[in-house]
Amino acid sequence: IYMYNPLISIIIPTYNVEKYIARALDSCINQTFKDIEIIVVDDCGNDKSIEIAKEYAIKDNRIKIIHNEENLKLLRARYEGVKVAKAPYILFLDSDDYLELDACEECVKILDENTEMICFNAYIINNAKIPIENYFTDTYSIEKFFPYLIKKDNFAWNAWGKLFKKDKLLKAFKELNLNNDKITMAEDALIFS
Repeated sequence: IYMYNPLISIIIPTYNVEKYIARALDSCINQTFKDIEIIVVDDCGNDKSIEIAKEYAIKDNRIKIIHNEENLKLLRARYEGVKVAKAPYILFLDSDDYLELDACEECVKILDENTEMICFNAYIINNAKIPIENYFTDTYSIEKFFPYLIKKDNFAWNAWGKLFKKDKLLKAFKELNLNNDKITMAEDALIFS
């Protein structure tokens, strides 16, 4: 058995995305930075998404599939992935999205022992490739980051497009009441608490 210590765990909550899951997984396994693990969280859909993921897992031992006993929805499914992640850094990827092939490598280039979160740009692709350029060209201490955010009117409070330090993310999840079924919208923003 090949044992490795990944630096980044990519967590993919998966629910009825058979049209997109292969593209998401291809973008992960073909990252130029290879010290990653890919955690597919089966959130109890009823299509072939997980069968497709299992085929990928046979070919790449960095892919792990965990199965929820019931549909936990996005926020709690992400938490299940974080709990089993082996890497010190977490990157969330929605199962209908994909990463540029050098995304992890670009994050690793700027990581240091003080890094708690890295934000990077994204595109919305419908009929056109529209950039979401609402991030930063500098580093911030926590004391400077929040005043900056208060002034900024276009920060995307989503979990994707960011690399998180796992221990900080676990702390944020533990402070939330994840048994609250009323959390159905804007749940990404809660992990910034």
